[in-house]
Amino acid sequence: MQKKMLLGTTLALAMVLPYGQLHAEILKNFKVTGQMDLQTTSARNVSDFSTHAAGAVANNDRIGSAQGLLLVNAGWDLLDDVHAMITLGKNDRDWGTIGGNVHGNTQSQPIGTAGSNILGSTFVDQAYVKIDKVFGAMDTTLGRQFYGTQGDLVAYFGPRVGILGMPITALDTLRVDWANDMLGVTGIAGKTSGNTVATTAATPPLNAETDLTGITAMLKGHENMNLGAYVYEAETHFNGALGTPNGGAGSPIPAAGGLNTSLWVVGAKGKLSMGPIWAGAEFAKNFGTDRSQTITNFPSNYTGWAGKVDAGLKAELAGLGSVGPWGEFAYGTGQRDTNSNQNRGFTPIAGDYRAGEIYTRFNNLSAVGLGATALPGGNTVGNSSLNNRVIWGLGVKLNPSMWQKLSAGVSYWDYRAQVSPIAATGGAAVLGGNKHFGSEADLDLGWKHSENVSFDAGVGRFWAGGAVNNALAAGTGSNPATALWGDVHLKF
Repeated sequence: MQKKMLLGTTLALAMVLPYGQLHAEILKNFKVTGQMDLQTTSARNVSDFSTHAAGAVANNDRIGSAQGLLLVNAGWDLLDDVHAMITLGKNDRDWGTIGGNVHGNTQSQPIGTAGSNILGSTFVDQAYVKIDKVFGAMDTTLGRQFYGTQGDLVAYFGPRVGILGMPITALDTLRVDWANDMLGVTGIAGKTSGNTVATTAATPPLNAETDLTGITAMLKGHENMNLGAYVYEAETHFNGALGTPNGGAGSPIPAAGGLNTSLWVVGAKGKLSMGPIWAGAEFAKNFGTDRSQTITNFPSNYTGWAGKVDAGLKAELAGLGSVGPWGEFAYGTGQRDTNSNQNRGFTPIAGDYRAGEIYTRFNNLSAVGLGATALPGGNTVGNSSLNNRVIWGLGVKLNPSMWQKLSAGVSYWDYRAQVSPIAATGGAAVLGGNKHFGSEADLDLGWKHSENVSFDAGVGRFWAGGAVNNALAAGTGSNPATALWGDVHLKF
């Protein structure tokens, strides 16, 4: 709240003070940028895969929403070599609801009052300073900030546009960037979760404090090739009472001596293009010790891994435009049982893996998860981490020459588990041993109005596989999930 008040005061001063020396000193090189996204979604059966069930009026799985996301970046120079950035974000309102002080709505109330607190639903998603060339070579960014690229397999913190609800995350970290003509290196050291200042947890939560450190390196100077590697460690500090060892009854933490959980993710990725042909690949491997699970044999070792390869081409057809067929294959290991001293499931830092539109829009981070009420244990078909998944997709994208701003694409995706999904405790399979989650077909249309304004629309259908059908109640058949979407993206 203090940060919000500070930014509000600063912006107010910028508007009322005359342009002059005082104005320049307060907001030197002040600049406002940001983005607006409108996400409209109409869907059926995405949660329960059931249109009708005898005597079950609850099977009325319908979605019809229009949601907005707004990010406003305010940046200025504190000193000649120190730059500030504050980002305000708001993504809490579906059209037709209050979600803040809406003028003309009979239920609206003044800003700051209970039930319609626009300040209470507007968040400081970034608040950092960037210092140029520390030690003559390293740009240093300190504070809360976005990190990574949307769609990253291992580590992404930022707005997740394209997922229903468009959640926003950020990372509190120190970031250092160094580069020359051949190599770019980024290092981070921060936290993904922590306790309130000057307090400790009264009970022993599993994520009381989690430190994140990492380093990424990327080769530069090659027009047709990108190669990079990364290493991350997420260290979770346990505190409070330890409970009974070996996961016994009443044990809140199966951690001998309160030792920490240490997750390592090491990986490499690259992309190569030769004329109209391109190909990319990424491989990530887990190491470290997991003391966060209630298992019989502990501690368990992180042994999971994931890989992804994709390829395609873009060919120009005389008088018709361009055509771009592509294909992708992704694989992430899964856990076979809970009695092993190994955690075999692939565990990223903050994954944002994306596949088909329905799988992605309704994944485990979505406001509504694909299959959330059909699968046991709170599981969903869509998974942003690629944990326990085998996925392949094929498609083609067209750009007609007579409508250069238009793009059209069709795609087909198939989703399987790497090992049969299991219950939260014990080693018994709960989905009958079938690994097939289902398949999906999508039609996507895009219109690029300008460099900063674009429109997307499409329709998709998901057919449930044996793993879903075996999880449904006896005598309940599955119906396909369908979705239509129309989104608007604007950057300013």
